[in-house]
Amino acid sequence: MRYDEEADVRTDTAIKIMALFFASIMFLAFTTDPIASGTKEGQRAPSLEGMSYNGTGWTEFNMDDWLVDNWTETNTTAEWLVVEFMDTDCGFCWEAAEKMGQYADYFSKTNTYEGEIWDGPVINFIANVGELNIQGHESSRAEIEAFRDKTGSEACAKGDCSNRPGNPHTFTYIDDLDLDNMDSWNTDGTPTYYLLQPDGIVAWVSSENPNEELLGAIQRLTGGE
Repeated sequence: MRYDEEADVRTDTAIKIMALFFASIMFLAFTTDPIASGTKEGQRAPSLEGMSYNGTGWTEFNMDDWLVDNWTETNTTAEWLVVEFMDTDCGFCWEAAEKMGQYADYFSKTNTYEGEIWDGPVINFIANVGELNIQGHESSRAEIEAFRDKTGSEACAKGDCSNRPGNPHTFTYIDDLDLDNMDSWNTDGTPTYYLLQPDGIVAWVSSENPNEELLGAIQRLTGGE
């Protein structure tokens, strides 16, 4: 009986290749993040980057630095994130500025809101400032600073930025005048609000919940009161 050593070698090699192939598939199955990237609730939010203003100067911002890897709901000390997409020449953003400032202070536990003290996790606020493609919507970093700080003589949505409702804001503003972030988040209207879990998963979007205010969504989803 003749024995084909070459055929045996080929068979052995094929078995090894198939074994490696299936091992690779299993590795990817266990290590690849199954959560899709996107801006709908339950998806992992896209990156958010740019130069940011915190009241003293402009520095690089990367949202990843604010997130917690492998976060679980048992970690009640991890900080959540609210991202507001806005335009300093948007009338609705102008009107919302007072409440946004109050919410940001309240949920960071530096203040009270309507006499209440927040007992939930810290909620950080970020304003991403775009320049919508609408006639008359012409902004600049000077205007972003003026809107945030209520200073200077820059013209915002309804007049001098220093006259906008509310107090100066304490949270970070991102320069997105080129709309890169708004485009990657598929956001075409302002203001739009996103509530992100500490791991960057979208927990709530204002455009998907027209009958629920940001305040109520934060209280409902983060476990605080």
